[in-house]
Amino acid sequence: MPISWKTNIQKDYWEEYLLREDALKCAMYYHLRRRLATVLKENSLQIYPEFYFAELRYKADLVIVHIDENMEYRWLGEAVTEVAALLELKFTGGTDAATVNWIKNDVRKFKEYRKVAGLEECQFYLAAIYESKYSGLNWMDARNTNNWANGRVTELNAGLIDDEMVFEIHSYNNWNTDLNDVPD
Repeated sequence: MPISWKTNIQKDYWEEYLLREDALKCAMYYHLRRRLATVLKENSLQIYPEFYFAELRYKADLVIVHIDENMEYRWLGEAVTEVAALLELKFTGGTDAATVNWIKNDVRKFKEYRKVAGLEECQFYLAAIYESKYSGLNWMDARNTNNWANGRVTELNAGLIDDEMVFEIHSYNNWNTDLNDVPD
């Protein structure tokens, strides 16, 4: 996911394509599908927006799922055998405490996806563009990153630090840290 964050999403932001969360979701879907097309096809993976988890009554913003192409099914959702990655996205501004609560709620949802929906092997991505001044851009604390999030979560963050819009990656799975060798 981060291969698109510090290149494509940052560029889309500066070129004023991103206005709200749905525009961010569309951009992430587009760039991931374009950049990962070969990997997705070779591994029977698909990207879906607003993927519904009935047991939690949640819709994840984006998921990457494995599809069993040999399975008989009435509708495509029955052919999903595994959720490989789940993305929750936020695009907000202001200093309203509600913004912080929305983002922390997504962190809580990750824990519930693991426990209730059984996504033990899933990789989680929290992508947040926060158009406001902030002292730091990571939303997870040591209680999370040293425990359940360790090896499972990557934060993709953007926000104003010292009056400059900064795009950062905070990986708690030691993936996605060197993006220099990824072709566009």
